[in-house]
Amino acid sequence: MTAAITLYEYGPTRSARVRWTLMETGLAFTSVEKQNLIGSDELKKVHPLGKLPAVLVDGRPLFESAAICTMLADMAPDKGLIAEPGTWARALHDQWVCFTLIEMEAYTWCTARNTFILPEEKRVPGIVAQNAEAFARGAGAMDAALADADYLVDNRFSVTDIIAGFTVAWGRRQGLLADFSNLESYLDRLVDRPHCLLTKD
Repeated sequence: MTAAITLYEYGPTRSARVRWTLMETGLAFTSVEKQNLIGSDELKKVHPLGKLPAVLVDGRPLFESAAICTMLADMAPDKGLIAEPGTWARALHDQWVCFTLIEMEAYTWCTARNTFILPEEKRVPGIVAQNAEAFARGAGAMDAALADADYLVDNRFSVTDIIAGFTVAWGRRQGLLADFSNLESYLDRLVDRPHCLLTKD
């Protein structure tokens, strides 16, 4: 049976990962997108912090974009977007997702918080340069992994690239990819995909 999927989203948030994954899988879904959705009582019924993205799958709530995208890829095995649990390729998916979120995205997010998200009186401007240095360490490792490969797992496009690509694009927007030509090329390949929601700028 086909699951009933409701996506709570807003364009510039990590919900773009989930929408992209849904488009790649071809799974039918209903979108809830409102300007005032973040932090609302409605959203807190699905995500305890009222953040985006979040989904309902047959009425059951799930949040965190990487978890949602991984589950959706598993729901469409015929699309080949993710390896089966217990395989080496699946372990590599988990590795690169964790690496992306911890060693790269944590720093782009911290910079965003301290440049335009937090009220000015709460920002710590000095941390931006520190974040750039930390991001560069992770980006350097991913750049090296892509020296002889087009994609992160088994050299073929997968949901791993949807998750990682969002963060690489975030790094590009913050001007952090100048020294990483393989990541620049990787992002260009992703942007050229018909369902990709990332941009080259």
